[in-house]
Amino acid sequence: MATNGLADVPAGHAAASPSGASHEAASGGTLDEAAPSATIDVLPNELLIHILGYLDVEKPSNNLLDEPHLDLTQSDTAVLKAASRVSKQWRRIVFPLLFKHARFIVPEPKRHRIFLDDQIYPFFAFADRNDLRSIIASFTLVVEDAKVSGSGRVGLDIFSNFWNDLFRVLDPPEVLIIAPVEALGSLTTCRVELSDSWQFDSPCHYLQLKRPLIGATSQADLSREEELSILSIPRPWRSTLFEGRLWNSLLLNEGSSIRAYATYEWWQREVPSILPDLVGVDTPDNEALISPTIRDMSYIGMFPISSHFSCLVNHLPRLDRLYTQLVPRSDILQDHAKMSQVEAEDLWMERNGSYANLMRELFNAPPVNNYKHLKVFESGDAADRDAWNMAVEYVKRAGNGWEVSGDGVFTRDPGVLEPEPTEGDEGEPSLFQGSLVRWAWNGTTELPVSSYSLYDMPLGPAN
Repeated sequence: MATNGLADVPAGHAAASPSGASHEAASGGTLDEAAPSATIDVLPNELLIHILGYLDVEKPSNNLLDEPHLDLTQSDTAVLKAASRVSKQWRRIVFPLLFKHARFIVPEPKRHRIFLDDQIYPFFAFADRNDLRSIIASFTLVVEDAKVSGSGRVGLDIFSNFWNDLFRVLDPPEVLIIAPVEALGSLTTCRVELSDSWQFDSPCHYLQLKRPLIGATSQADLSREEELSILSIPRPWRSTLFEGRLWNSLLLNEGSSIRAYATYEWWQREVPSILPDLVGVDTPDNEALISPTIRDMSYIGMFPISSHFSCLVNHLPRLDRLYTQLVPRSDILQDHAKMSQVEAEDLWMERNGSYANLMRELFNAPPVNNYKHLKVFESGDAADRDAWNMAVEYVKRAGNGWEVSGDGVFTRDPGVLEPEPTEGDEGEPSLFQGSLVRWAWNGTTELPVSSYSLYDMPLGPAN
């Protein structure tokens, strides 16, 4: 490997003069004598580690907010792999960087289908031999096989053996699954309604779970006593993935529903999704399958049908923070093939209806169910400017510590939170008795279809 810029003139030798004539060195030697050239390999390991650390780049799977695709983890940059082939010394140095973000791909079977447990066994054996448990910061499972199979328990949790082995061998603080929705349902123990799946063209969904590193803290952290108390509650329906670790953050990206809008009576379509089971819609005892320790949830869907989004609205888990994004950041709306026979107005009306339903729950007087615990609501979408201006005027009149902190952002000091009313309390319920301290949009804009009419009295009557 070239080492340009890292060679230097050895001590005890003189450099050549501009004219090319050689001068006597202090030792009496000349530059005409053959001088050994220094290479990067003479540097101490600590310095080599620092230099080669600059080859580490951000993993491509950090971008989870765009339309999902199975090639998310592919990268044109392979400098770490190239460096690992230079020498055994370099291999040892870059090894922790090379496997910090591990990936395993489950391809479509060419002949017969093999249990996932058996497919990944050689990788687990390699990880055991090389102590990858102490190295891996994230693990991504890319599933191309929609009908991937596992050898776990009889019933829904057929991947229990796979997840137990993964946690035993790798124990990653972050797990990302990129898979067709049918496979995602199997891997998570969620039921997925597939009767209308042919009308939805998202090739895969993303599911990401995170837990804090040892010693790290976040606003969503629970005390160990709270975690043990939550996990000790009997649950009628179990998922090894969700219960195998104390996850505190979940992201679900379901991709685009746009093609469904081109079908007859699109508003009645059953969306293929794990969301209903995640939040406990029509599950045994209406039990949410989402990890009970999760306090931070992000939901991304490109123009979801509002009746589907209402699964989350009407069954919000116990969260501290909720992030939503319902509008694509790409130019998908200019894709003539995808927009064929789709009325763009329908997309925006469903988007507006979804947010209107969510806002009504957020600003009930007082908030009920798990909305009274929610501290932060953030959207990756811009707010309708007309509706936002109306909300600003209302909040100014209502007071209670709310301030406009930016374009599309309300915040308030947690110190002004009103206590929850107790049974027998008299007086009018207050709009601001919940825990919400931040309500933020990605700026404001003029929407193609305004949501103003849906927010006739968005936050209740102002006195």
